[in-house]
Amino acid sequence: MSQKSAIISEPSDLLFYAALALLPVDGTVAGIPLPYWTPLSPWLFLAYALVNARLLRTVARRYLPFVLFPLLLVLVSFYGWTTVGFHGWAAARSIGSVVLGLACLASLEIALRVKRLPWRPMVTVLVAVYWFAFLVGVVQWAGVRWHVQGIRQFFARLMYRNYTWDRPQFLFAEPSYIGMHLFGVLLPVQWLTKDRRLAVLIPVFAAGAILMGAGTRIVIDTVVAGVLWLLATVNFRRRGATIAAVAGLSGAAVAAVGAVFLDPRLNRLASDGLLKGDGSMSARIFHMLAPAWAWKHDLWHTLFGWGAGNISTAVRTGYWGARRWYDARGGLVNMEIRGLVNPPVDTFTMSAYVSFVTEFGALALGLLALLVVVWTSVNHAWTRGTVCWLVLVAYLYVQFEAYAFYALPLVVWGLISSYRTSRCLQHRRSMDDV
Repeated sequence: MSQKSAIISEPSDLLFYAALALLPVDGTVAGIPLPYWTPLSPWLFLAYALVNARLLRTVARRYLPFVLFPLLLVLVSFYGWTTVGFHGWAAARSIGSVVLGLACLASLEIALRVKRLPWRPMVTVLVAVYWFAFLVGVVQWAGVRWHVQGIRQFFARLMYRNYTWDRPQFLFAEPSYIGMHLFGVLLPVQWLTKDRRLAVLIPVFAAGAILMGAGTRIVIDTVVAGVLWLLATVNFRRRGATIAAVAGLSGAAVAAVGAVFLDPRLNRLASDGLLKGDGSMSARIFHMLAPAWAWKHDLWHTLFGWGAGNISTAVRTGYWGARRWYDARGGLVNMEIRGLVNPPVDTFTMSAYVSFVTEFGALALGLLALLVVVWTSVNHAWTRGTVCWLVLVAYLYVQFEAYAFYALPLVVWGLISSYRTSRCLQHRRSMDDV
């Protein structure tokens, strides 16, 4: 085998493959707890970047604005730390999560662009581990369906936050993370590589999760991702393709309406509303509402943030105002919502946008959005597919807050530039086929 087609160029590359192999394993007791998940892959990406420290200068030059961004978040946090307070462990986990996300970006750059490792073995690893995760979900569903106590008790001990008493969660931190993995990681990889194995895995995984009753969010995520996939891939200059796209969009609309009638949770949400239709949804909304309520009465902290690790302070400040609004509209109140009156230091919001504004301020969020837009423009990456990709990632983070997750680093990496990336991957595809 020639050096160009070698799966690894040096032993340290095994760390990168290990990180890929553990991507779906983000909710077990074996992981290292971060806000609302327990992943292993971010730490392996960090280890890979540090072991290849000699190459980080190249990465830093190419991605300098993103490399400097964590420093900006630390600086802006000093306003909140000096005016509100400082919770060292929570602040370290918040800033550390941003650094871990940056480590994922650095690892992608080192492995795929600097070392030019072949992409096909990487996709093979992804396909294998996500099929394994899917089979784990089937076993969990069987345990629920036929009340197999041994299966349910095993996963109760294995999962950090266990949902397998009533529905499968695969190996994810919770069932709502299914869409993040399928459409934040696997679908973009399929767009970049055109690998048919992913084109099979993604819809089968999504359909299986829906049929096994894994949750309501995967139903919504699948419809949104399906529409964006059609918009990104269909050649509307061809009449037949346009007709097929319209048919596909119509089918998605019919499927969405059918899901509302057939899925009990979606049916309750449609009939009773988001605040009263489902306890989990209402709790998610209140997690976002409480800190957002504090924004209304504190302009400076809204602009510059309460500081990394100080989400609990904003939740406590906004709790009763949000609660009065919430109760007046008949929102469901459970123990999770009641507990937020005095939240733990490591509390969460379930939304990356709410968390980010609360910790670092609206100006920092606006700067990040502007940075992505400028980055896309500088790299001449504005295409229909890119716009759909950005919209999809922006949507997924509405109900997901892990800063270290891989969807945003992947899109930043993929935007250098789309043309250059596709040419690089096409070259590797031809080399793999030789």
